[in-house]
Amino acid sequence: SVHYFAGTAAMKSAFTASVLVTASAFGPDGHGDYETKSKIYKVPILDSAGDHQKMDVFYPSNASAGETFPVISYSHGMMGAAIGPLAYQSIAYGALFSQLASHGYIVVAPEDCNSNGCGDKVNSPYTDCAGLAPVKPSGWSSYYGEQLKSIVWAREQKVAGDEIFAMLDVESGAAIAGHSMGGQATTLSAHFACTEQYDIRVAALHHSANGATSLGNLGVNVSVPLAGFGSSGDAGCTAETRDIYESSPVYPKVFRNEVGWSHLEPLSVPLIAKYNPPIGLMTAAWFKIHLSGDTGKYHDLIFGDASDSLCKYAEMTECMVEESASVVV
Repeated sequence: SVHYFAGTAAMKSAFTASVLVTASAFGPDGHGDYETKSKIYKVPILDSAGDHQKMDVFYPSNASAGETFPVISYSHGMMGAAIGPLAYQSIAYGALFSQLASHGYIVVAPEDCNSNGCGDKVNSPYTDCAGLAPVKPSGWSSYYGEQLKSIVWAREQKVAGDEIFAMLDVESGAAIAGHSMGGQATTLSAHFACTEQYDIRVAALHHSANGATSLGNLGVNVSVPLAGFGSSGDAGCTAETRDIYESSPVYPKVFRNEVGWSHLEPLSVPLIAKYNPPIGLMTAAWFKIHLSGDTGKYHDLIFGDASDSLCKYAEMTECMVEESASVVV
């Protein structure tokens, strides 16, 4: 079914109020049960764009012996690797990555392709599954290969005996997510041949670019449950995210357009961008449902009707939750 909520005066809630609501079932600002740490790896197989060969890894740091966690491969936006050798991505997306990891995930985020796109315009064999779509802007058609490469790399680290990746849960499959240009990459990675080859089971888009120039909407190739996140302060990419959501043939799927917030909603950059914690909490909940089979508090955050649920925790321009193709508005 579809639950549709337009923004109304009765639904208005300040951001601080929404945080207090989510904190009742979760930690402050919607954090999960785990403390987290991060590590930057130098990964030579990443795109050969100068200094951009870093892998940011965020993980639960207080796990019990024997606990394992699924992987989330996250693709940054166009400027996500724009500041040379500095650890820019781990700062800009650090609040998001830490929040995701706190719910029991290992987040791998390649910091490689820069503002001009990827140095390797083909990125074979990692793009063989979906090919090179004619996306805009040029130079980014091979970017999704870095996201898939990161899943392979994470699994290889487990086999190699890396201390962090010893906690990797391979059996539950992988989640993919991305912001802006990384959302476009995520949409390509969600192609049925890629999800089958790399055992990807769920996807999330944060203010995604669409970018297809002749193939139509990239969303028609999505083959796993998809969550799309946008906001009224980012009309362009929110509309493109909605287009992908609309075109995705897989259920369940959800789309949220929260009032306010800019294109930089997933980022935390002093004086530039303030992070909105519910985007991380709802993304983690979406993944919990589809990677872990959660039918409790995470499921209720997405499919429930309480004041802290996806469509009610704040004022929405539009919010849709589709559990099946049988649509009831």
